[in-house]
Amino acid sequence: MENKEEKIILAKLNDKIRLCKTKNKLVNTEFLNMYQENIIRKELERIKAKNYILTGGYSEAESKILIMYPEKITEEIAKENITNIIKVIKIQLPNEQKGKYQHRDYLGTIMQFGLERERIGDIIVYEDEAYVIALSENAQYIKDSLQTTKKFKKSKIEIIDIVEMKVKKPEFEEIKISVNSQRLDNFISEICKISRSETTRLIESELVSINCKIETKQTKTVEIGDVLIIRGKGKFIVSDFLDINRKGKQVAIVKKYK
Repeated sequence: MENKEEKIILAKLNDKIRLCKTKNKLVNTEFLNMYQENIIRKELERIKAKNYILTGGYSEAESKILIMYPEKITEEIAKENITNIIKVIKIQLPNEQKGKYQHRDYLGTIMQFGLERERIGDIIVYEDEAYVIALSENAQYIKDSLQTTKKFKKSKIEIIDIVEMKVKKPEFEEIKISVNSQRLDNFISEICKISRSETTRLIESELVSINCKIETKQTKTVEIGDVLIIRGKGKFIVSDFLDINRKGKQVAIVKKYK
């Protein structure tokens, strides 16, 4: 059964589908998180849609846009348009600021400019520079606004094409845990090494999400590939389930994002 949020996502999707057909032109959404993307993928599969691309600008992207194109446009032409739809703001730090800023510093600063989160894709951070993926119509505004901030006024900031971006694959710390079942509360308790009462508090306080959707059910089943975000504890992906151990517990491999 669809909840209110799913209905809104599907309504926006249907608007894009209708616009693509009636105007006979290429259309795109804003950036989608993993939860939104999953809903849209299922709906596109259900209606047997073919002429679309889901991309965040690079293969490992977490935030993606949906591009839909009419029959008169080939997939190759649609892909060529990605560089027109998505741009990258490259921030090169001065020597005295190298290693000073993390992902939250860049995102927090940009969010002060009054943009919705959906206007911005992934932010890739290195010690001496960062790449902010954004919709092309917002790129110049973000660049100009960043240049006026105290943090980045000494940085070299420019807008580049997505193909010029230096891509970094995610780095993980592998954790092996043993759980009584695949319930969410079991996973949270073992991953964070906290009591059940503290686990309950985190979940009921809406501090836990699965695939970018806040989850308040302690009994929710965790599956391979699920991405868990635990506020204040980190971000994790369920990598694999191994054999049952001697104590009758399920052994799981969880990777923590560094």
